[in-house]
Amino acid sequence: MAFEHASAPTGQRVSKALSVDNAKPDRFTLMETLSRAASRLGLGPSVVATVDALLSCLPPKRTHDVVFASNATLVLRRNGISDRTLRRHLAELVALGLMTRIDSPNGKRYSKRDPLMGTALRFGLNLAPLFSAYDRLLALAQERAAEMNRANYLRTKLGCLVRHLANLGFSEIADEARRILRRQLSVDQLESCLTDLEARMQPLENITVETPLSTEEMSGSNGQNVRHQHNSKKENTDKEVDRLEPTHPSANRSLHLEQLTQACPEATSFLTDKLSSPVDVIAHARRLAPMIGIDRYCYETAERRLGSLETALTIWGLMERQSRIARLGAYFRSITSGNRSQSFDPWELINQLVRQASRLSPHCPRTTEP
Repeated sequence: MAFEHASAPTGQRVSKALSVDNAKPDRFTLMETLSRAASRLGLGPSVVATVDALLSCLPPKRTHDVVFASNATLVLRRNGISDRTLRRHLAELVALGLMTRIDSPNGKRYSKRDPLMGTALRFGLNLAPLFSAYDRLLALAQERAAEMNRANYLRTKLGCLVRHLANLGFSEIADEARRILRRQLSVDQLESCLTDLEARMQPLENITVETPLSTEEMSGSNGQNVRHQHNSKKENTDKEVDRLEPTHPSANRSLHLEQLTQACPEATSFLTDKLSSPVDVIAHARRLAPMIGIDRYCYETAERRLGSLETALTIWGLMERQSRIARLGAYFRSITSGNRSQSFDPWELINQLVRQASRLSPHCPRTTEP
């Protein structure tokens, strides 16, 4: 039986960690891009999670992108999915050209080195095509984002028309349009619905105010202004300090960065650099959120309600509690914007973890509550 093998000199090493040094995207950037482009590729969330499990098997310092982990190891990293499901996911990735199999004579995944010749044979799951396809995935993700922005705009326009029609007494047309808007519609379907609705109300004019964008407004943001605005009341995330302070002044609590890393070892294990300020805490939380099933919309909703730092602390805390929570994404929505949001306090969650860590390590500093 013929098999494919990979050969590479072992002496050609790099001193820095791959994912940054070889102009390759890091794991978090690649996963975020793949998640956004998944619908265009026909990949479901479970397959995307399998890709994340594969990437977690790659060491930070390496000269290859071959995964040697067995199916049993990958099943554990995928929270116990069946072996049959794992095989199906791997087959989908191979079919899409995002992964290749390098089979050994006995079907195992391992590497053999020849120090004399300076070469190596590596047998396993090769993720090099995935890293090579990053630019294509990024383009698909941008197309998907543009499509979603267009769909949101059309939904807003339709909602505006429906509201005005209801106010003008056209309740039947308005109710019919509301029923249509409850469904998940594509851009083409939304445009067709909008055209039909506008055709049925031709006698009415100036119902919506749609104006062209100026040059300054033509950006990817829906905010009021993308230029820098000076604010005399700066948030604590702008300070280069080693202490975390609540966003809301009424909350009289604070926390050292060292305490946070000691209380949250699971989130800390994914750090690529040492924390130097609250900005790093927030940035790291935003990278961790997609890994535990929290999408961008839910995260931004939580930021608007709790604040950037408090939302980040929630992510750090949930990383420690993920083994006890069946559906982290749903639980996050519940405690930040759902039924449990009124009684949830991110600082209390972190303080509990700090106290727990202090019991395990007597020298761990405690939280300070002036």
